[in-house]
Amino acid sequence: MNSLLRACLIFAVTNFSVFAFAQDYSEPLEGDEIIVESKQDLTDSYKNRRKDFGALFSVNYERYYPEEHVSVIQNKSYEEISDGEPIPVIGAEIGVKYNFSLGSMSALFGYGMGTYSNENQNLDGVSLKITKLDLNFALDNLTSEPWIVPYVQGGIHQLEWEEDSYNGSENIVETLIAKPNAHYKVGVLFQLNWIENWIDPSTTAEGLRSSGLENTYLDVFYTGYSAYAEPDPLVGALGSDDSEANLSSSGLGMGLKLEF
Repeated sequence: MNSLLRACLIFAVTNFSVFAFAQDYSEPLEGDEIIVESKQDLTDSYKNRRKDFGALFSVNYERYYPEEHVSVIQNKSYEEISDGEPIPVIGAEIGVKYNFSLGSMSALFGYGMGTYSNENQNLDGVSLKITKLDLNFALDNLTSEPWIVPYVQGGIHQLEWEEDSYNGSENIVETLIAKPNAHYKVGVLFQLNWIENWIDPSTTAEGLRSSGLENTYLDVFYTGYSAYAEPDPLVGALGSDDSEANLSSSGLGMGLKLEF
């Protein structure tokens, strides 16, 4: 699936570039008029060849663990119904970036989802969906090549939580939709171009020429989510506490990021 997402993004970015920057030759040249087109030096360093604007796409994996959450169906903490296991979440981000002398600012849209079940604790399944909007600041122009890029990121997200559990012999589904909450992310990008160039020195130049792919990064990060939701109406029916559900979580994650 990751390969398909990467292929689709490369196709879209490539075709957008061709459309946006294609020269219009519909009008004939007059007299001694000459059109001169400059070529980008693909062998130049990233610092010298990068343009004002770029695009980003990433896929990532993180583990969501709402340690303060209490299941109103079973009247147990998430730690108890999951045996202390987090929810594995696969996500993706796409956005645009503005480059300047020190680094870059990016606006990103992200989406992630994950599921977990534990029949030993009567948990038939829990699903999680996260939709995010972020701003990212990265120090990616300090050296000629962005070997290591520290960054900070923050934004708002909408979280949807669904739990399918047993209360005695009765199967009950609870859905919680958290109001928009804030989150933060700090991380480090490790450029992987050197691996591609070690295998085949022409890889980077070919990527630039064919799709505009500037960099491939390993992304290692720590994310903190604040997430609170009003209780499901079934809380009253079960006679449980009607306080706000706390679905907050924080933890490490990693992924693959492409810069165009």
